[in-house]
Amino acid sequence: MRKLKIPPLFIVAVALVFLAIGVATIANYDRMGIRFARLGVPDWTRILVGLVQVLASVGLLTPGRTGYGAALAFLTSGGAVLAHAGILGWDSAPPAIALAVASGVILWRNRADFKR
Repeated sequence: MRKLKIPPLFIVAVALVFLAIGVATIANYDRMGIRFARLGVPDWTRILVGLVQVLASVGLLTPGRTGYGAALAFLTSGGAVLAHAGILGWDSAPPAIALAVASGVILWRNRADFKR
């Protein structure tokens, strides 16, 4: 069976989405601020999550570190899915689910980065 390669443009697109989400989270963009306020977490948590999302985007674009970036992206989007499942509701969960799946696929395909 032939291994399918992930197109670099797909990884770049996921990285740009995480960069945009991270900047919006750090800047307290109204939707992100409302979601974190509904979770009842302190403001520093929102900033830390935003920084991790920006770091994930940088990792996704760094050769040899794509697996690490994908792991961070998977953890943050997985946390978003859990937040939607428990508190926020499923109405705005599909983007978080799609990002969790996309970052999971990138993580699986770049798992060799952890062996270096």
